[in-house]
Amino acid sequence: MLSLHDRNTYILLVIKENMEKKRKILYIEDMKKCYENTCKAMGETFEIDWKNNYSDAFDAITRNIGEYSAAVFDVNLDYNPNLPDNEQTAEGLNLIRMFKREAERQEINIPIICASGNGKLYEKLSLEAGANKFLWKKEFWEKGKGVLEDLIKKV
Repeated sequence: MLSLHDRNTYILLVIKENMEKKRKILYIEDMKKCYENTCKAMGETFEIDWKNNYSDAFDAITRNIGEYSAAVFDVNLDYNPNLPDNEQTAEGLNLIRMFKREAERQEINIPIICASGNGKLYEKLSLEAGANKFLWKKEFWEKGKGVLEDLIKKV
């Protein structure tokens, strides 16, 4: 039988080990440059699982949702710079809804951030879809690491 001191030491070691583990983030974004910027911004803190299209994102959500500590969604997958914002695809909103439903079905709480370049149009819609936080992409690259850490701690 472990003494109280040994048991407390063991508990502290387990907590420290869990804190030092890389946390896995599902990152859904169609633009490679945005993915690269996110990797730079996150540093070594998070393992980024990048999905750049709806089909791969759908598979990750339905097959592996329990692996993730958090998820970051772009709203406009397949962004077309020749179209105005109100004519862009909003597949990311559907994926946020799907992610939220699947997490609730499995009774797990995983924070969701929506990072978009089209804030005026999509901020309210992404929060209504189930995102915990909306950030402009540039803001996400500047503050996202801290925001993710805070949201994960609250879970």
